Amino acid sequence: MSQVYVVDAGVLFTTWTMKVANATVVTTSNIMVEVRNRPSQLRTEILLVLDRMRVVNPEEAHIQQTSEAASLSGDRSVLSDTDIELIALALMLKDEGENVTLVSTDFAVLNTASHLDITFIDPSGKFKQEMTWTMRCPGCHYKSKTPTRDTECPVCGTIMWRTPLKRRKKS
Repeated sequence: MSQVYVVDAGVLFTTWTMKVANATVVTTSNIMVEVRNRPSQLRTEILLVLDRMRVVNPEEAHIQQTSEAASLSGDRSVLSDTDIELIALALMLKDEGENVTLVSTDFAVLNTASHLDITFIDPSGKFKQEMTWTMRCPGCHYKSKTPTRDTECPVCGTIMWRTPLKRRKKS
């Protein structure tokens, strides 16, 4: 079984895919739309022509499962629908028995993947710990366990900020 790398647009903007010669690269159609600059488009087209890249969209059940995990980790408010699809694709391929690794430089994507026990690579090497987020009021310091963006504090009405609730070193 060959290694399958599920990649986001940020990875396709770099030459990272050229470093994994024997692997298959997989992404979603919405990620492909984000690849707009000419050098990245050319590298992506070469991968497609060489049959080293597939474009696959995840099943709705995996999108739902990923969205729920992102809500529990506190990342849902900062993840786009495309990010959710990308993580869901990795989860779907993992569930199908593929040897999958998600490759992204987006901390929220990596954090949610970590919560779902999806193997991942951060090419930047900056992602060091899994986080669970909460919302905290900068005025009265009230904490909410339901992290959503632009939430007003129920105590004082100030817009709450996203802040770490729990940290765990990534394994």
